[in-house]
Amino acid sequence: MLLAGGIAGLLVGGVGSRIFMRIAALAAPDAARGATTEAGATVGRITAEGTVFLIVFAGIGAAVVGTAFYLAARPWLPTGRRLRAVTFGALELLVFGTTMIDASNPDFTILDRPLLNVVLLGSLFVVHGVALVLLIEPCRRFVSRMSRAPWRARAIAVGTALGLVLTLVGVAAIGARSGGSARLAWLVLVVCAAGLTLIDRRRTRPITIPALRVFGAFALAIIVVAGAAELLDAVTTIV
Repeated sequence: MLLAGGIAGLLVGGVGSRIFMRIAALAAPDAARGATTEAGATVGRITAEGTVFLIVFAGIGAAVVGTAFYLAARPWLPTGRRLRAVTFGALELLVFGTTMIDASNPDFTILDRPLLNVVLLGSLFVVHGVALVLLIEPCRRFVSRMSRAPWRARAIAVGTALGLVLTLVGVAAIGARSGGSARLAWLVLVVCAAGLTLIDRRRTRPITIPALRVFGAFALAIIVVAGAAELLDAVTTIV
């Protein structure tokens, strides 16, 4: 799953962001050509440095945060692979959409075409979530085949450890970005997800697992509703 998160992050978060910026620049009015965006980029100009920055940093950021969120939300996602993928993609948009769809960002005014840019940015979150889930099974089979040789198994173990560290960083980043009740809800969600994953169900009390599921579902609902409200406010302001 960590491999799936990395691939989805680099392809959608990194390359996808580059494609979005190119489409936004092409669709922008002539008056916007040469203007400087909030990130310091020049509208209509493609640079190797900017492309590498987006692919590496945006890709890594999407991989780390997306994987952390999937691990936290996984116990409450549908079991069907396709439905799970679509559901997680929608959750990513609702929960994290305002990280890029920000009404205070002057780029929406500079680039004009607010509806187009909002749709394109929103689709990145959905596509990333769908790609992450759909890549999990192929990546699991690939890792299983690779781990048959002892030296490759050790390399995979090192990579897994590094991935888990980055995932913890993602959890911390999500908590730092959240505020007030949302931060508490994230903490409850992570604790419940960890409990459902790690607790031996044969040795725990009958009430423990149902309680974790209920509290976790309630926390996830709070996070989604809060994110959806912020996203709706941002979209209506921009458009």
